[in-house]
Amino acid sequence: MDDPNATEADASANPPSDASQGAASGGASAGEYSESNISVLEGLAAVRKRPAMYVGGTDSRGLHHLVWEVVDNAIDEALAGHCDEIKVILSPDNAVTVVDNGRGIPVGPYTHENPAYHGKPTVQIVMTVLHAGGKFDSNSYKVSGGLHGVGVSCVNALAEWLDVEVARDGKLHSIGFSRGDLKDELRVVGERQKTGTKISWRPDPEIFGDLTHDFTVIAGRLRERAYLNPGLTIHVADQRDGGKEETFKFDDGIVEMVRHLAEAKNPITDPIPVSNEDVDAGLTVDVAMQYVDSYNELLVCFANNINTADGGTHLSGFKTALTRTLNNYAKASGILKGNGPAPGGDDWREGLVAVISVKIPEPQFEGQTKGKLLNPEVEGLVSHAVGDALQAWCEQNPAEAKKVCQKAVMAAEAREAARKARDLTRRKGALDQGGLPGKLYDCTSKDVESSEIYLVEGDSAGGSAKGGRDHNTQAILPLKGKILNVEKARLDKILGFEEIRAIIQALNCGIGVDDFDISKLRYGKIIIMTDADVDGSHIRTLLLTFFFRQMPELIRQGRVFIAQPPLFQVLKGKTSEYILNEKAMRKTLAQLALGSVKLRVYNPDDRSQTTEIAGEDMAKLVRSLERLAELQTVIQRRGMTVRQYADLRGDDPAGENRLPKLRLIVPPAADLNGLTGDHFFWSEDDAEAFREANGLSTADPELDAVLDDDTAPTPDPSTPRPVEARELHEAGDLGRVFAKLESLGLSVEDLFLQPQQSVTGVAGPTRFELLIEPAKSDSEVSVVPVVSLSDLAESVLDAGRRGLEIKRFKGLGEMDAEQLWETTMDPSNRTLLRVTWDAASEAEGLFSILMGEQVEPRRRYIEDHALEVKNLDV
Repeated sequence: MDDPNATEADASANPPSDASQGAASGGASAGEYSESNISVLEGLAAVRKRPAMYVGGTDSRGLHHLVWEVVDNAIDEALAGHCDEIKVILSPDNAVTVVDNGRGIPVGPYTHENPAYHGKPTVQIVMTVLHAGGKFDSNSYKVSGGLHGVGVSCVNALAEWLDVEVARDGKLHSIGFSRGDLKDELRVVGERQKTGTKISWRPDPEIFGDLTHDFTVIAGRLRERAYLNPGLTIHVADQRDGGKEETFKFDDGIVEMVRHLAEAKNPITDPIPVSNEDVDAGLTVDVAMQYVDSYNELLVCFANNINTADGGTHLSGFKTALTRTLNNYAKASGILKGNGPAPGGDDWREGLVAVISVKIPEPQFEGQTKGKLLNPEVEGLVSHAVGDALQAWCEQNPAEAKKVCQKAVMAAEAREAARKARDLTRRKGALDQGGLPGKLYDCTSKDVESSEIYLVEGDSAGGSAKGGRDHNTQAILPLKGKILNVEKARLDKILGFEEIRAIIQALNCGIGVDDFDISKLRYGKIIIMTDADVDGSHIRTLLLTFFFRQMPELIRQGRVFIAQPPLFQVLKGKTSEYILNEKAMRKTLAQLALGSVKLRVYNPDDRSQTTEIAGEDMAKLVRSLERLAELQTVIQRRGMTVRQYADLRGDDPAGENRLPKLRLIVPPAADLNGLTGDHFFWSEDDAEAFREANGLSTADPELDAVLDDDTAPTPDPSTPRPVEARELHEAGDLGRVFAKLESLGLSVEDLFLQPQQSVTGVAGPTRFELLIEPAKSDSEVSVVPVVSLSDLAESVLDAGRRGLEIKRFKGLGEMDAEQLWETTMDPSNRTLLRVTWDAASEAEGLFSILMGEQVEPRRRYIEDHALEVKNLDV
């Protein structure tokens, strides 16, 4: 739920501003506005210029949005009845592959009156032209989530490289792009009778910076899609460290989704399925609902597989039918006798878990985010379907129906008790400092957007925060101990807890469905600041549960944040620096070392001749070696070492010492000419010539796995035998690393040097020595032998640690007021995690598991994720 990349400000991840672009492209002087200042962004340039407009940002959310766009295209093929299997692969080089067994993107020449489009392969048009796609033609897709034809072309624009393989018309076609531009023309690379599409891409680091995909987030989204499309099989495989893999296939669809959402709760009823269809209008509705022993409701709505978080006509139709039907049944059965508060809609939905999914030929949404469905014809269909099904269920299951009605009656009584408790809280607040809690250290600003409140663990940290804050805009509310777990309590009990009342009074926006009013909110940011230990994590989770259950609009609007106190303090003499995490610590140590280290390089033929690398050249060398370490993991996953791959440069037919970009793997079953094994090529033309000369065609393991092709050779010798083809995209990055080494007078072989020993076991001289300048002028330079360049980065970090005292913080109480301000509260220095509302259903399940009554789901969750814990401090 919290997005580690959604920090308060990160200008470095954004593209250049219009001002800088105008200065570069226009002829007008600064401050002028003339014809030369007007720019026309053609093709996909607008996407690269303003990625946030198309994919929501350049942070983690935008990175994952690329995956959703490609997967949703495959889902649309499933909705159209042409696809029943999808596979998503996360590669070690941060690339993503999505394969489906749909009809395959058309590859024939495109017909258009515009000569810029006419005659080009249709797949090229789809991938490079905005608003080009099959969703505008009702004959191709009766029901679709994509409406605008911009999704996959945006992925292409924001990808460092993107490759498409299409199995169609008996052939396997391939086309390649780089940052939205055509790189490799469409060509036939093999034969394939079955159809499908494979799209692979690596997000552009120039746009996104951090390219790390979250397997849990992706798996959660794919599981949801599998629920919504019964019978569809979706695989997700993580080929990075850990090698996780999941397969989702749910024949009962959203009924199984409801079971999953209610997994950590005690059921009152079995899932109740509802299904109806208006054939003439092309509308279908599917609903599944279940009552559980909980005090919260969870209603998740979808239209054409799109999560409509703000509801719409399908939700209003469901609510109307539910309240009307259960009210009538309760009165008719004598459960409602009129001597107590009558249950309202909220009371009938207490403890209800429901999923509503509608399929519509022409959906109408409110806004670009598609958060609310507007089609009026849907409301009546949903209301009619739910009313009839629920009435029949009540008559067939009177015992369970009676429990549901009694629960609603108790909810109405609790609601009345909560109203009285709220009134009492207000009356007490009105006599207590103008309605504010006595422990609140308020700020002086009345501007909501500029003010913020820190919810701080403990009086000690609260005192430090009070002393270090900016009293104009920062309010401090210390919290004593752990607040009530609201997952297990009704509203009347919640309002009886002192610390929660203090939060409600401070925020001033009310609580719950009846009383919450965000227009009365007193602070634009609510920042949770707790220790980095187990108790701090528990308090933070309790507070997040409270906001998620009782004030969800604060999270939807992005007003809840988590403070990030530094993990380390680095002391050197009288100066100190605060470091946020382990990754930042490595970067800091390298920077500290680079100012005082040099690399002495001995001539291997004459040790009396040496050169030295220092300053900016040394910094570039260390960065190149760090990049090499990342690439090494990728190459090892391909079954090679960096050395084996580097040695292939000597086979470059052009004699330019390049790395090969293509790899063909000939299996024994396809080998008639003694060619079994790996074959590397520097161009597609050479690879194609090799295939043709040896009667081979291209096979693709991912594509074959999804299409379920038989890759064994056929008896007919004229049929091309399939071989596995792999593009080695890391050739470019690795080639740049090698070029950087050579520009500094180093050799690729220097990466692989081994320690030398004499016959007596004495270590021999090394080719490199790291020279470390002393901290004091009267000391000697330290000399550290370095065997190979592969060892250099760690030696530099060790040099950076010299003379430092590194302190690891365990809690906020270890910081005084000045330290807390400098590290965690100063807006110019701090880092905040914004709590986001990306997948309510997944958050619902997580809160239920972690904070609910059921022990077994929580135990399984802990066992599954135990190895992912970092910086555990008990």
